[in-house]
Amino acid sequence: MLDIVTEYEEIKRRIELNFDDGNDEDGLSKSIALIRTFISNNSDRHGFVAYGDTGDAVKGADLVLEKAHFALEQNKPVHALQLSLCVIQEMMDLLQGADDSDGVIGEIIEESLAFIDEMSGDIELKPIHKETMFNKLIEEASHRRYVGWTDWRIDLLESCSELADTSDLRGKLEKYLILMLENEEGDSWGVNYLAERVNLIRYHLVEKHDGQKKAQEFIKNNLQYSNFREMAIESAMNKKDYDYVIKLTLDGEDKDKSLRGLVNQWKKYRHEAFKLSGKIDEQRGMAMDFILDGSFDYYEELKNTYATNEWPSVYPKIIFLLENQKKTYQDVYTRILIEEGEKQKLLEYVQGSPSSVETYYRHLIPEFKEEIYLLFLQHIEQCAARAGNRKDYQRVCAIIRNLKKAGGKERTSEIIQKLFNKYANRPAFRDELSRV
Repeated sequence: MLDIVTEYEEIKRRIELNFDDGNDEDGLSKSIALIRTFISNNSDRHGFVAYGDTGDAVKGADLVLEKAHFALEQNKPVHALQLSLCVIQEMMDLLQGADDSDGVIGEIIEESLAFIDEMSGDIELKPIHKETMFNKLIEEASHRRYVGWTDWRIDLLESCSELADTSDLRGKLEKYLILMLENEEGDSWGVNYLAERVNLIRYHLVEKHDGQKKAQEFIKNNLQYSNFREMAIESAMNKKDYDYVIKLTLDGEDKDKSLRGLVNQWKKYRHEAFKLSGKIDEQRGMAMDFILDGSFDYYEELKNTYATNEWPSVYPKIIFLLENQKKTYQDVYTRILIEEGEKQKLLEYVQGSPSSVETYYRHLIPEFKEEIYLLFLQHIEQCAARAGNRKDYQRVCAIIRNLKKAGGKERTSEIIQKLFNKYANRPAFRDELSRV
C-alpha cells in the first residue's frame, strides 16, 4: 500500500481522508487537498479543466460531500457544514478555470447548498451548534466570491434564517439583510431580483416569529415585488375579496406591462376573480383576449358561458377576429375550425400552407378528398426537390405513406413512379421509395 500511495496521489489523499485521527481541522485540510488533487490530475499544463474532464475533476468534491453526510450522521453538524462549504469554495474557484458546459461543477455546488439547507432546518440541532453554523454561513455569504452569483449567496442566507431562532441571531440577520439592500444601488433587473429575494427571507422571519398580522402588513408594504403581489392575491382569493383581487391584478398589469409573462399571470387571476364573483360580461371579455392571444382552453370556457342556441352567433366573430388580427395564432385558429366543423375554412388554411396537410387531412376526408390528394402531391414534390440525403428521402417517403393512409392508394403509386423517373440518378432515394 505504501508503494501504491507513493505512485498515486489520489489514492493517498483518499486514504488520509478516510483514516484520519478524528481531528476536524486536520480533516478539513485533507479534504481540500483531496479535491485539489483530482482537479490537478485532470487539468492541462495551463491548469485548465477541459469539457470532457470535468466529471473526473469533481470526484474529489463528491467524496468530501459524502464525508460531510457521514459527519452529520456522527452528530457533528458544524464539521459537516465546514466540509460542505469547503466543497462550494473549491468548486467556485474551479468554475473560473474549467469548461462546465454540462453543469457538472454547478450541480455539486447546488447539491452542497441543498445539504446545508437540510441541516439548517433540523429541529434537533443544539443551540450552540446553531449559533456557530449561523456565524459561519453569514461569514461565507459575505465573501466576494459570490459577486455575480446572487442565487447561491441568497441560498446561504436562507439557511441562516432557518438557524436564527433567537432574538440575537434574528437581529444580526435583519441588520445584515438591510445593510445588503442599502449597498445595492440602481434599479436594474439584478438589483430588483436581489431585493425581492432578500425581502422574502425577511418576510419568512416575520411570519415565523411575529404572526400572521405582521406578515400580512409586510406583504402589503412590498407589493412592488411579484412574489408578494401573488401572496396578496392568493390571500384575497381565500377571503373571497374579489374586488381587491381585481385591483391588485390591474395594478400589477400596469406596473409589469413590459413583462409579458407576469402580465399574463395577473390577467389569469383577474379572469378567475370575474368568474368567481359572477361578473359574466367581464369574464367573457377576458376570455376573448386570451383566445386572441392563442389560448384554446379559454375558448372552451367561453363557449360554456353561452346557451347552445346562442353560440352559433358568437364563434364566427372570434374566427373573423383571428383572421384579421396582425399576429394570428394558427394553432388556436385551426382548433376552433375543427371544433366547430368549419371544414371549408380549414381547407382554405391548408391550401395556403400545403405542409400542414399532414396534420389536418383526417379532418377533411372524405368531403375534400381530391383537394387533399392534390395538396399531398404538391407537398411531396416540394420536399423531394429539397431532399439531399437518406434522412430527407425517408421523410419524403413518410409523407407518401400518409397520402396512402388518406385513401390515395392510386395517387401513391403515381407519385412513386414519378419520383423514380425524376431522380433516376439517386439510388438511395429510389431504395427508400421501393420500401413504401
